[in-house]
Amino acid sequence: MKFANPLFLLGLLGMLVPLIIHLWRRRKAKVIPFGAIRFLLQSEKATRRRRRFWEYLLLLVRMLAIGAFSLALAAPYRMESIPSLALGSEQNSLALVLDDSLSMRRDRSGKSLFERSQNSASSLLNQLPDYDYVGMVFPASGKEIPLDKNREQLRAALQKIQPGFEKARMLSALSRAEQMLSRSGSLSKKIVVFTDLQKESFSDQAVLEHFPGEIYFYDLSGRNLDPNYTLGPVDLNRISGSGEESVKVLARVYNFSAQDQEARLNLSLGGQVISRGTAAAKSWASADKSFLVSLRENFSAEGKLELENRDSLDMDNLSYFHLRGGGRVKALIVDGSWSREPLSRGSYFLERALNPRLYALSRIDPEVVSESGFAQTDLRNYQVLILADCRILDQAEADRIKNFVSNGGGLLIGLGNNVDADHYNKLLGDLLPREIRELKISFAGAEGKSELQPLHLDSSFIADPGRHPILSPFASAKGADPAVANFYKYFMFYQELVPRSRVVLKLADGTPMLLEKSFGSGIALILASTLNQDWNDLCIYPSYLPIFYQASLYLARSLFDIGAKGARVGDQIELTLPGEKTSALVKSSRGAELRLSPEKEGGQGKIRIPRLEEPGIYYFWYLPGPEPRQEGNADFILAVNSDPTESDFRKISVKDLKKLVLADQVYVQSEENLKTPEDRGKTSLVKKPYHHGFLLGLIILLGMEILLLARSGWE
Repeated sequence: MKFANPLFLLGLLGMLVPLIIHLWRRRKAKVIPFGAIRFLLQSEKATRRRRRFWEYLLLLVRMLAIGAFSLALAAPYRMESIPSLALGSEQNSLALVLDDSLSMRRDRSGKSLFERSQNSASSLLNQLPDYDYVGMVFPASGKEIPLDKNREQLRAALQKIQPGFEKARMLSALSRAEQMLSRSGSLSKKIVVFTDLQKESFSDQAVLEHFPGEIYFYDLSGRNLDPNYTLGPVDLNRISGSGEESVKVLARVYNFSAQDQEARLNLSLGGQVISRGTAAAKSWASADKSFLVSLRENFSAEGKLELENRDSLDMDNLSYFHLRGGGRVKALIVDGSWSREPLSRGSYFLERALNPRLYALSRIDPEVVSESGFAQTDLRNYQVLILADCRILDQAEADRIKNFVSNGGGLLIGLGNNVDADHYNKLLGDLLPREIRELKISFAGAEGKSELQPLHLDSSFIADPGRHPILSPFASAKGADPAVANFYKYFMFYQELVPRSRVVLKLADGTPMLLEKSFGSGIALILASTLNQDWNDLCIYPSYLPIFYQASLYLARSLFDIGAKGARVGDQIELTLPGEKTSALVKSSRGAELRLSPEKEGGQGKIRIPRLEEPGIYYFWYLPGPEPRQEGNADFILAVNSDPTESDFRKISVKDLKKLVLADQVYVQSEENLKTPEDRGKTSLVKKPYHHGFLLGLIILLGMEILLLARSGWE
């Protein structure tokens, strides 16, 4: 700190004046004993002890007031280094690029790097003549402030901007700054960049053209490289067969420092720490740590991994995920080929798939009835209804099924020999995912079974990370490839002019085999073939059980969802609304709720969030939907995390920077990289005064003195 008027510092000696006066008043007078006032003197001593504290406080306040007045007159200031611009006498147009990425949240001397960039940009505005135009670009959020001469508006807009959690796209920002200046009529055009020169910020693929002007880079991060540790997105894997449903939570720790580090991790569910662990990460490398979490019925909780190690940025030490599971499911199977002998029923294989005798983990309680018994059954006791090759007798029975689904139930229709396509289309037309066409037999002209060549399911979905939730158990084709099953006979479906259904499974030739449609508050699935081995042999292969077990849980909205869909800060999210839904409600990680209206595209409603601004858990409900809306019944859950590469603070070299950025002149102000006198000459120092703070302190001290004197008067 320096002083514009150091002579006034001599006034600090005046702080001794109140102390000298106080000591002078403490001279001892001659004591003459006088018995008549002995008790009065004892009372005075007790009162003086109480007042001594306030006298000393008043003395301190007066000394500090004199000191603050002297320091204010001395005009203290600090020299702040900012890029120096060769402005000349002509009008200039400047574009200020302020890095607002996650890495700029780092602390330097009690202020974040972004706060320092704001202060430097404000100081730069103070240097410019009133006739110069200034605009601003923010490379992480994508915001822009157009060219303007109004300094007050520019400063106000600058102070409103806050750094986010995204990764900076510096080359794209420079391109936008160049485009902004290209629309200006000024002959002199300059770009000033306030950044930490993080190498990863310059990795976007934008290609810059030659800029006819000067570009100044102002590095705010200093000489030393800050060590930092961060967490990547959590990887979740389901584990069964141990007597309970479990999830393996895999954490990845990144060590962006020059020394090996033992990372200390906390795993939380529902806001409570349930496990702790460590992972040894080598320098500039990553390490994995796994945790095992047991799931229980009716479970829904936000999960969080936290890194305890202290580093230069705390906000990247969290990784979010979500676990959700339902309760028990009661399923009613209406068997169109009913028999008192279980082995002779058409639903025999399905019943065993939903609740195998040796499978203790099943959460489904199936009950099988005949079509005649279905009429006496109360559907309110079930969450899932399965029609296995049923005739459907009349419109009253069809209306009963529709009401069940519309009120939130799940319906699975398996076709077969008892199904009349026209009768189904007439009674259940608006409920069916698609209208049923004619029956098709693979190679119907074959003379013998040896000539019959059945079709197979298309199992390419196994490699698709966006596969339907019903198909989530198929992490690989080993041991349960549905493509090995043979389909000899199946119904075709009519094409849709306006898509309202979703194809879950299809044959290798593209023919839909399992389709889904939302109806009211419920879901309907239809299988083009039989649920037994009359028209296919899927039921004798291992893939049969997970397909229909998962389908029943899905219809009851009772799937264990081991992990919401993952996304990164800055991503755009697009969701397709089910056919009967009109809008969506999203609850952000901070608890704010927003109703989103769809955009029509290809006959379907699309919900879009153009940019995810912060990490956390986001919940989506499709409307109209079940009430009350709770996190456990959300239709879609999104776990958003920051990009771990944004936590790598290594800098881009000046040489590489000048290869990427093409301009008439490129200057870099950096404590670490300045090498030439030419670069050093492109900086200047400006005064940052502090006397206002001392004047404010003086006013406060004078107010305190008045209060203390008033208190003395009261006593």
